[in-house]
Amino acid sequence: MKTPNPFYYGNEVYDDDFCNRVQELQELAQDVSSGQNLLLYAPRRFGKTSLLKKLKHKLDKQKDYKVIFIDLFSVSSIDEFIQKYFNLIINSFENNTQKALRNIKEVLNIRPNVTMSINETGNISYSLSISKKEQNQTLEDVLNLPSIYAKKFNKKVVVIFDEFQEIEQLKFEKKLRTILQSHSREVSYIFSGSKKSILNQMFSDNSRAFYKSVKHFHIEQIKLDEWIVFIENKFKQTNKEIEKRYIKQVFDITDGFPYYMQQIMSMIWEKTSQNVDDDILKQSLELIIQREYDLYSFIWSSLTPNQKNTLKYIVHVDGLNLYSNDHLQEFNFSATTLKSTLEALLKKDICDKKDDRYYLVDPFMKYWLETIG
Repeated sequence: MKTPNPFYYGNEVYDDDFCNRVQELQELAQDVSSGQNLLLYAPRRFGKTSLLKKLKHKLDKQKDYKVIFIDLFSVSSIDEFIQKYFNLIINSFENNTQKALRNIKEVLNIRPNVTMSINETGNISYSLSISKKEQNQTLEDVLNLPSIYAKKFNKKVVVIFDEFQEIEQLKFEKKLRTILQSHSREVSYIFSGSKKSILNQMFSDNSRAFYKSVKHFHIEQIKLDEWIVFIENKFKQTNKEIEKRYIKQVFDITDGFPYYMQQIMSMIWEKTSQNVDDDILKQSLELIIQREYDLYSFIWSSLTPNQKNTLKYIVHVDGLNLYSNDHLQEFNFSATTLKSTLEALLKKDICDKKDDRYYLVDPFMKYWLETIG
C-alpha cells in the first residue's frame, strides 16, 4: 500500500497536519475565557481559518463552552444571514433534537415558526419563516440568542465570525454593534477576515460602529526553526530525508505561509524517492507555478499599467525607499503617481506596508512575478 502524503493543504488543517501556533492558541483561549472580543486578520492562505477551527475543537471539549463558527463569505442577504446563523446556533447549542426544539420553544423567544429538515446524510437543519415585516425583529432576536442561552444555562459562548468584512455589504453594521455590545462577558466574539483594508475601516475609523470595540490579535509568521522541525519529522516518518537548506529556500520564497509551505513540500515529497535534491526542488516549484498561473494571470489582467509597473517596482527594490529620487527615475515614476497607485493597491489588498517597507500580500505572487520577468 502506498504511503500517504504527509503534507496537507487546501482545507482546514488539524492535529498532526497543523504546524505549531501553540502560543496563539493559548492566548486566544485565554482571551475568550475573559470575555474579550477580538479582531483577527490574516491574508489568504496564512492559516487563519485552521487556527480558529483548532480553537473551536479545543473549546468544544470543555463542557462549559459552546462555540458557534459562521463563515460569512458566501452570505449575500440579511435573510440568508439570519437563517444560516440561526441554524448554526441551534446545532451548536444542542445535539439532541428534542432538547433543541424545546429550547427554541421555551427559552429562545423566537416569534416566527421554526421548521426542521433532515438532509440525505442525516444532518438536521433548522430554519425560520420570516415575513418582510418581521425581518428586523427576527434579526435582533437571533443576534441575541447566544447571550440568552449563556445566561439561561450558565455557559460560556464563543461566536466566531469568519470573513467578517462581508457584513459591510449587508448594511446592518450599526444594528449588529448595538446588539452585541449589550451582551455580557459570557459571550465572546471573534471577528476574523482576510481583507485588511475593509477591516481597518470597520474597526479603526471613528465614524464606524465597531470603532475601538475589540482587541487586535496578530498572527505572526511561523518561524523557520519550527518549520524545519515539522517538515524534517514528516520526511523521516515516511523514510525520506530533506536537508535544512531546501526548507529554508522554500521558506524564503513563501515567507512561511502555511498553505504554500505545505503545498510545495507536498510536491517535493511526491517527487522524492529517498533524498531531496536541487532538481526535485526546481521541478516542484515549476509545477506549482504552472498550477497557480491562471490565478495570478487573472489578478494581473485586472490591474492598470501603472499598478503592474508599481508591483514590479516593489519587487525590484524589495519594497524599500520607494520615494527615493534614484528609484523613481529608474522606473520613470513621479511621486504623485506612485502615491495614488500604492493607495489603490493597498485598497485591493494586493500589497501592504509594514514599518517603512511595502510588500506583496501574497508572497508566491512575488515569486511568480520574478519568474515571468
